[in-house]
Amino acid sequence: MKARILTVGLLAALALSVSLVGAQDDMMKIYPQQYATIADWVAAGGADITSFNGPEIEGLPPASERLPSEPAVVDPLEGIGVYGGALAGPSTNPVCCGWDALEARLQKLLTIDTDLATIIPNVAKGIDISDDQSTYTIHLREGHKWSDGAPFTTEDFRFYLEDVLGNESLTPGGKGPWGPDGQLPQLEIHSDTSFTVTFHRAYPTFPVALGSEVGNRGYLPAHYFQQFHIDHNEGANDLAAEAGFEDWVQLFNARKSPYNWTWNLGSETDPNGPTLNTFVYVSTDAFGNKYYERNPYFFKIDTAGNQLPYADSLKRILVEDLQVQDLKAVAGEYSHYGWGILLNYSTYRDEEENGGYRTALTRYNRGNEYVCMPNYTNRRDPSLSELFLDVRLRQAMNVAIDRDEINELVYFGLATASQSAPTPVSAFYKSWMTDHWAQYDPDLANQLLDEMGMDQRDGNGWRLRPNGEEFFLNMEVSVPEEAWQKIGELMAGYWQAVGLNVQYKLIEIGRYNEIRNSALHDIACWGHDITDIGEYSNNTTNLRPHWGARHAAHDWRIYMQTDGADGIEPPNDIKLAWLMSEKLLESPYGSEEYLYWGNQFNDLVFGGTWFIGVIQLPPQPLLFDVDLRNTPPNDTEGLWSWSYRQWVMFMPEQWSFGLADGG
Repeated sequence: MKARILTVGLLAALALSVSLVGAQDDMMKIYPQQYATIADWVAAGGADITSFNGPEIEGLPPASERLPSEPAVVDPLEGIGVYGGALAGPSTNPVCCGWDALEARLQKLLTIDTDLATIIPNVAKGIDISDDQSTYTIHLREGHKWSDGAPFTTEDFRFYLEDVLGNESLTPGGKGPWGPDGQLPQLEIHSDTSFTVTFHRAYPTFPVALGSEVGNRGYLPAHYFQQFHIDHNEGANDLAAEAGFEDWVQLFNARKSPYNWTWNLGSETDPNGPTLNTFVYVSTDAFGNKYYERNPYFFKIDTAGNQLPYADSLKRILVEDLQVQDLKAVAGEYSHYGWGILLNYSTYRDEEENGGYRTALTRYNRGNEYVCMPNYTNRRDPSLSELFLDVRLRQAMNVAIDRDEINELVYFGLATASQSAPTPVSAFYKSWMTDHWAQYDPDLANQLLDEMGMDQRDGNGWRLRPNGEEFFLNMEVSVPEEAWQKIGELMAGYWQAVGLNVQYKLIEIGRYNEIRNSALHDIACWGHDITDIGEYSNNTTNLRPHWGARHAAHDWRIYMQTDGADGIEPPNDIKLAWLMSEKLLESPYGSEEYLYWGNQFNDLVFGGTWFIGVIQLPPQPLLFDVDLRNTPPNDTEGLWSWSYRQWVMFMPEQWSFGLADGG
């Protein structure tokens, strides 16, 4: 059985041939470069690293004893940094999100290289893959420790697979990426630093999933969680009662919350809970601000052998709303800020000197900034779903939109007017996709609506359905960004202009999720976070029912997942697209089969006009403290994307308040 190791360069043969925004040499200046080990750094032309240095931490051994024997090496963007200083970023939610602070500490088992396509080691030192893509051997770093100094070993994976995923009380449903089809892999432990998992079938998406989302890590600190687990501690229920929980399962899951998905990382309640992330949670103040300190056992060094991170600490500042968040940004209260409002870009520039920061612009890389999709299996009004199966209605709603005007009014003409489609960095991008039914032609919209039988109007001038009944589209949405609100208002206005009674209303996010998750909504709107890595690693969630955050066809998805035993039968094109997506997910990443089925699948999906998108590649303002170095330049060709977890590509662990050479 021949194996491949996903170390730097060796997966390049599997990586996609993409046309990046800027040449690879330019990308290297935008993103810092990481190497799996010192040997990989030396093989790439770097000088050998023979000694380790780091900040002195009271009561702990020197950095040379805190680091694993084979640390990962980061080549900083500008130069070797200096120790000291505090990073800071905001959040509007006390337990969720707050990406500026959250992503400054996030570390995945594997990660994405600077070409935005190759999967490389991160927490893991390497991974061997069998030719049939069913068996994976993962190698850890000798001497790697949790933030509390306990060894990080294969026992942490065994505990997660057998005692957490394998425990029906803790994990009664799906098993996630470590248990495809609900089946856990066979586990073989070779040593403290090496183990093999063998799945019941070929599973080529597995390493890409590990490199995309921290929640797919596959391990938990066994030495910490065993106290909450009834199989390891007979008194676990007593601990739960003391902490105010009904039983050990509730307590265990509460403690596990910050170890779940990316957005859960801000839900820590236990100071010094062991982590492998860059910073360790230590406290929350009376205002809800959270404080983190450097992980003394962090596993990365710079090219001079200095343990990262350079910054001593991180603060997560809780703010009331997006407006207050922006006001604190221009007041200079953050070390970095990636969630500023483009509408305030001129204000950011004007206030740079007063706030002590600088403003850079990058581009948000996803299929579309704001996509609306009719609910094709509407449980409140099934007849409305039937109406949307007439492609002429979807085509008419698309060409009724003036995307160029939206670009000018919301993005100052700096984005790209576009249908939802792969971006130019995608292996599946074709120029027709961005233009597909995306021209502004209200006359054609009116013609299409008339042709499909919606040529009659009521006393208020609104079009009636072909059967003479009222056509009303309840556009209830929730938005986390001001730009989305403006886009939604404009879209509703364009549809009203061609006689469609579409009423736009903002509702609270919890209510929006409740309606959408119950399939009771008429139309759903959200950002369309599609990238090649994101879709491949997440079961093409955004490109087939129920289309990710849109939840636009629950019952089609149920039908396909149950082989027709339940749900509602979708149109033939949807069934064919589903089968193509399954072929894609069965193909080795970057292979000829992957490219073939990916192209077939994307062509069919985007040719079907199922989406109503408006804008691609909008500018994304990034603010940085003027003293914060190893951060991207002002005019960067880098890309900002949820699929890459935004800040993670810029490696905040190598940000520094100054450079060692004084530059």
